Amino acid sequence: MEYHKTDQTLFVKLKSDLTYPSVKKLETLVNVEDIESLVIDLTEAKIVDSEGIRFIYTVMKEGVQITLVNPPYIFDKIVDILKLKSYMKDLKIVREERR
Repeated sequence: MEYHKTDQTLFVKLKSDLTYPSVKKLETLVNVEDIESLVIDLTEAKIVDSEGIRFIYTVMKEGVQITLVNPPYIFDKIVDILKLKSYMKDLKIVREERR
């Protein structure tokens, strides 16, 4: 995981999936840093599990704007299956070419 902060935005590039181990690291970062927005680059991720979904939902509920860059396509299906689309309407998703 690589990260840096610019003003009130924390930029994180995950080198793995958005699962329990990476969520724990992200929670620590978010709790330590004073941020208004969080950008998570998921280009290298293949999976976002229930812990990842919970993390996104919880941080958004706390008022932090989240942008996901290149989330795996399964992310959209999981959000639909869990009927969370209306709760994540403010979530920004940026799709660039995946490698």
